[in-house]
Amino acid sequence: MLSGCGQNLPSYRPNLLHAASLSSGETDQAISELAVKASEQIRVEFGPADAPIWPLNLPEAVDMKKVIRSAGPVGRDENKVERGLFSKHCVQCHGTTGDGLGPAASLLAPYPRDFRRGSFKFKSTTLGKKPTHADLVRTLEKGLTGTAMPAFGTLNNSKEFAEDIDALAHYVRFLAIRGEVERRFLHALVNDEHAPTAIAEVTKKVVESWIASESQAESFLERDANLENDNEKHVSLVAFEKGKVLFESELTACAKCHGKAGDGQGISQDFDEWTKDWTIRAGIDPTKPSEWKPMKKFGALKPVIDRARNLTLGAYRGGTTKADIYRRIVLGVEGSPMPAVARKEGENPGLTEEDILALVDYVFSLSRPDSVPGVVHSSAIPSLGSIAEAKNVLDK
Repeated sequence: MLSGCGQNLPSYRPNLLHAASLSSGETDQAISELAVKASEQIRVEFGPADAPIWPLNLPEAVDMKKVIRSAGPVGRDENKVERGLFSKHCVQCHGTTGDGLGPAASLLAPYPRDFRRGSFKFKSTTLGKKPTHADLVRTLEKGLTGTAMPAFGTLNNSKEFAEDIDALAHYVRFLAIRGEVERRFLHALVNDEHAPTAIAEVTKKVVESWIASESQAESFLERDANLENDNEKHVSLVAFEKGKVLFESELTACAKCHGKAGDGQGISQDFDEWTKDWTIRAGIDPTKPSEWKPMKKFGALKPVIDRARNLTLGAYRGGTTKADIYRRIVLGVEGSPMPAVARKEGENPGLTEEDILALVDYVFSLSRPDSVPGVVHSSAIPSLGSIAEAKNVLDK
């Protein structure tokens, strides 16, 4: 508990859980030895927690001055500049290693994110791509509504702390790169215990994927501006009705998870990728305590269903504006059961841009029924009736 107060030197923990998920049938000692072996090699590449370094001969995907300032125990350097920002703000939940196993982790719902998979939910890049630096900054500034992740935007109002968010974003990126290299290197060791030479190739691939994300980000700037300006306008009844049909259709399958009323009570609920990583993919049933409890000694937390959002509350983790809702529909939520919506291309079925905007309006109205003239409350949303009538609405 003192790790965030500068009382103990922080250190990066070996990834025991991933080693265990890869080593079915091995003894605890063998799993520990595998994890420690990988961790020692990663330390050579990235340095210890109180003095991080960047791998040789690779382009820097982070600002190392800001990484060094964010790492280590809380304190001041020789110029009286505060350092140890991650220990100060983030360690209690995310842990020194960025593994989501801080002292408070097991008490929170949802659990803090484990950065080591390199997956982040709320971003401006397509599924499978890394978030941009701006995406990480945005999450730090605004927080994630409905979770324990606070908004740090007020730091920007202080001259002394104005650069802290940017520095933390660089360090989160560093931890994610370091953690993903460790995971991939563990795979190499499982397949060949004499695979230390694989570390350079693994590191290069991971770093390149993060650098590439900056140029691959979907551009939403113009659309965001238009949707933000539209945020306080009424939702037309035509757009509302069209969005409702789409929301309940097989084409989007929104209602299967979120429920027809948008209350999150759909019939389809699932675990997120962080949980599946060490359960289902390791041959463990997350619904059976007898199977997953043995993994607790390696750092596993109780598997919890990643339930769909109750859209009627308006507490959306990725943001509550129409622009935020648009991004989530178009891009999905990385690592969660929420997919990107199918887009219409040629003869392939999917949503047009007009369809998506109608769906955005409908989702937006679920928590703000006053935005739709004639609709008093979401529970009073009229049914459109027959399939024929629904088709007429879609044809408008």
